[in-house]
Amino acid sequence: MEERITRIGILVPAINSVIEPETYRLIPKQVTAHFERLNIPPLEAKTNEEWRLVLGQMGKDAHRAARVLAMVRPKVIAFGCTSGSFYQGIEYDRELIRGIEAETGIPALTTSTAVVRALRELKLYKICLVSPYPDHVNKWAKDFLEANGFEVPIAKGLGLSLAEEQNLPESVTAPEVAYELAKNTYDESCDGVFVSCTLFRTIEILERFEREVGKPVISSNQATVWLALRKAGIKQPVRGFGRLLTHL
Repeated sequence: MEERITRIGILVPAINSVIEPETYRLIPKQVTAHFERLNIPPLEAKTNEEWRLVLGQMGKDAHRAARVLAMVRPKVIAFGCTSGSFYQGIEYDRELIRGIEAETGIPALTTSTAVVRALRELKLYKICLVSPYPDHVNKWAKDFLEANGFEVPIAKGLGLSLAEEQNLPESVTAPEVAYELAKNTYDESCDGVFVSCTLFRTIEILERFEREVGKPVISSNQATVWLALRKAGIKQPVRGFGRLLTHL
């Protein structure tokens, strides 16, 4: 009997070159992933205002992109940008989900919602936050997580603009950058680590970090795929990329 294929859909920032290849490695063989890119203005995004302009444009483009993606009839559609779903707080994140669902009739999620669900799934309530972001974007992330009931005593970023983030994944050392940042930021008082940003290469280091530190680590792409699979009805555990994906 031919194995039935389940499709998931993900909306991705136009400059993101990481979420697609990471997703292909994270999904089981009976799942296919389909993507539509979100338009952004041509800004380097160093300042608070420029970041907001870029993230705001992606949010505005989500309905159009979701309509296009819905043509392949995925079981679920994910808005695959962490900062783009947390930067205006909990209600904006919920609005993105409601808007995509109203536009397509397909269940939706955002990366930020997926992270919150993942942290609760693994009972991680005190979090070390790391990212490639500048301080003001880390502050948005911290505020979002704390508004959802988590403690974030430590938040550390690389201080990169969007243009600099875009170039980082081209380096073969990029996964090590995420690993060293997480390892150097981690504190034993925390229940685990959250590595934020769907443009940050992480999946190669998740299992290694958990084995060496003994605490769970959640990354944006890992959490997005986990919740998308769960919403799509996939119950087959995925191994080798952190303990979260064994919780399906």
